[in-house]
Amino acid sequence: MEAQSKIEETVDSIKDYVNTRYELAVLKASDKVAHIGSNAVSFVPIIFLSVLTAFMLSFALAFYLNTVFVNQYYGFLIVGGIYFVIAFFLICVRKKLIAKPFRNKIIKELFKNNNL
Repeated sequence: MEAQSKIEETVDSIKDYVNTRYELAVLKASDKVAHIGSNAVSFVPIIFLSVLTAFMLSFALAFYLNTVFVNQYYGFLIVGGIYFVIAFFLICVRKKLIAKPFRNKIIKELFKNNNL
């Protein structure tokens, strides 16, 4: 009888251990997701203001170039051409310069050792 109770005790301990490990894994995963999500959300206002600033500066440059070239369209064509060249460059190097570092950052955050 004593051996039977020790086996039940051991089985209960193993169940508790597995449940505790499961809960710990869930908490760690939640922490990782929350950390990555909060970093992503914190960049939204920065990205929004950066885009708005670039938009305004682009208009200012286009209007300035219009006055320099004494034409209503050349400034906008030049600024549009600059953005086209930048977009083409980014399309060509997006995997190496954008996707890979972003993916590596996410993986680094996921496997960062945070002790809970």
